[in-house]
Amino acid sequence: MSQDWRERYARLAAEVSRQYAAIPVGTPVRLKKRTSNLFRPRAAVSAPGLDVAAFDGVLEVDPVRRTAQVLGMTTYEHLVEATLAHGLMPMCVPQLRTITLGGAITGLGIESASFRQGTPHESVLSMDILT
Repeated sequence: MSQDWRERYARLAAEVSRQYAAIPVGTPVRLKKRTSNLFRPRAAVSAPGLDVAAFDGVLEVDPVRRTAQVLGMTTYEHLVEATLAHGLMPMCVPQLRTITLGGAITGLGIESASFRQGTPHESVLSMDILT
């Protein structure tokens, strides 16, 4: 895959930044997504959500550097599928295959850890954070 993934990422980041800027100051921010792997009761939230559905995808796998450029809402199911095609695999894979890369990092992937490789966030070389 060529550098065109950078253009796609820039468009996605600009759109979610636009959505974020439109949320009134002091309003709780949440991710607007179809599914969740949280298994505890939560109160309904009426605050607007950031539509992050487009952030699911593996942009590039570099088998030489043994790295992948991955969007934050990419599920481990999709990440494993993309990396296995190159004879690679994430260093640590959460138990639930629909956990997202972003979710595993923010939750430290505590439901999945590797004796040798640690938790999912330890294999991330860099990331962008919307602030």
